[in-house]
Amino acid sequence: MNNLKNKLQEKYPNATFPAPLAQKFNIHLLEFKEGQAQAEVIVDSEWTNPFGIAHGGFLFTMLDEILGSAACSVLEKSIYKDIQSLSTTNHDIFFHAPAYPKDKLIITASVVSCRKNMIFVEGNIKNTNQTLIAESKGIWFVKR
Repeated sequence: MNNLKNKLQEKYPNATFPAPLAQKFNIHLLEFKEGQAQAEVIVDSEWTNPFGIAHGGFLFTMLDEILGSAACSVLEKSIYKDIQSLSTTNHDIFFHAPAYPKDKLIITASVVSCRKNMIFVEGNIKNTNQTLIAESKGIWFVKR
């Protein structure tokens, strides 16, 4: 995991992996290899909606970060040798079940397709009981 992360950090010294926003949620990267990323986070009671379940915006942020990490994991491919940055251009999320404070969530993402100017990624969030909490698909734009 660290070898690819170190390579990316060297290639993009102004980039921070994981992103500063995601670090505020104490997200822990478990896997980071070409085409895949996985992380875990424990839901804090401050990240809930008025009914005490994990806020959709928090879940979306976790998916956006890990799908984005998976997209970053393919930047060593030769077709991306001249990029300046990478950003989310489209991201859809589907909620399936609630998550609660103190739940440990596993966020998993995989690159589906790499194009010159776009990277297509999909992923999901599950709790430790393997209940599907949310899933998403997104497109990351490659800026040259």
